[in-house]
Amino acid sequence: MSENKHYDLIGIGIGLFNLSLAALLSKTPDVKFRFFDRKHRFDWHSEIMFADSEMQTSYMKDLVTAADPTNPFSFMNFLVQKGLFYAFLNTGRQTITRREFEMYCQWVSQNMPDHLSFDSDIESVNYDGSKFILTINGETFTATNICIGTGLVPHLPEFAEALEGPDVFHAKSSYLKLLDATNKDVVVVGGGQTGLEIFRNCLQGKWGNPKSLKLIASRPNLEPLDNSPFVNEYFTPAYVKEFLQLGQDQKDPIVKYQKLASDGNTPEYLETLYRELYQLKHVWGDKREIEILPFRRVTEMAKIGDRYKLHIQNGFNGQSETAAADAVVLSTGFRVNIPALIDPLRPMINFDQDGRFQMNQDFQVSWNGSENNKIFALNFSRHGHGISEPQTSLMAWRSARIINNLTKKSIFPIEKTVPNFITYI
Repeated sequence: MSENKHYDLIGIGIGLFNLSLAALLSKTPDVKFRFFDRKHRFDWHSEIMFADSEMQTSYMKDLVTAADPTNPFSFMNFLVQKGLFYAFLNTGRQTITRREFEMYCQWVSQNMPDHLSFDSDIESVNYDGSKFILTINGETFTATNICIGTGLVPHLPEFAEALEGPDVFHAKSSYLKLLDATNKDVVVVGGGQTGLEIFRNCLQGKWGNPKSLKLIASRPNLEPLDNSPFVNEYFTPAYVKEFLQLGQDQKDPIVKYQKLASDGNTPEYLETLYRELYQLKHVWGDKREIEILPFRRVTEMAKIGDRYKLHIQNGFNGQSETAAADAVVLSTGFRVNIPALIDPLRPMINFDQDGRFQMNQDFQVSWNGSENNKIFALNFSRHGHGISEPQTSLMAWRSARIINNLTKKSIFPIEKTVPNFITYI
């Protein structure tokens, strides 16, 4: 095997989290690394990128700053290099739009051409007892270690699987760009951030003016994201350290309880939407049927002619309801997906009783291969590391933990964090 095709670490996928790892590795001496992705370039949920899509975390929680504020791939340096620093400060914002964050990440990816390879289809991943063997675009590469960063996949509810197409689709789908809502009855299912953004943009006529518009949400109300200071302690290394000490039977209900710490709508967004609805209905007298239907679950959906009939269970009164639609947009979240390309490694990997990776504190997957060959995985351990795992809040810290583990050196001072004000354990 040619030495120039062997790496200390190969990254599978170039999403946000593997990009963070690559950005920190760029300043890590003596680590030869390369990451691959089949996409043409870096993008971040481009299908659901709207003008009003905002980050829910501070821009200081970028790819690198929390671990290494001197890294040239910080958001602040992006602003300086683009000549935007002073103009950005004049906006007076604490958070930025998701499009701005994507632009920043694209800038980072464009400045690491020797380490990031797009248009690269990883066909298989095997292991020979001393190294990983990857077939990529018909070529063979080897690695001492790998990091899986393939991201989540859209969750399509069972009731919609047989009906998926241009009129019934998940929000993160190419179908969204083709949506024509003009004079149609449109139903949005899902009351999280994306569901509300689609509802609001549809209300504003982004895809044409609908005849009627409904938002069906399983939660009892359009509940706000809880980003108060003490709740935000969940998104700190100190909390993760304590959470890791709990048994799995304790962890799962805690993560479920903390849902609104990471999966809600900002109070500011809810206020803006409410004001727009007030103006639309009570000032301008819009007569269309515009409804928000909380605490309801769609249980069944059928196609009747060119339209769709939704059967709905009302959680308030236990009654069954129906709704008719010409188009149904499903903002029903995402699920963890262990990529099929690592199937040859599965017999050696240790899973828990629910089929999830067993992982240590450094995001290393437990497996029966040589201790000299490690599998790291990003965004696969909410059950193990807690509510912060799918979020951007701790991605730089997580990347630093992986690099310190990989190099067996304290390259990043990740242990120098003060304790939380709350003692959980």
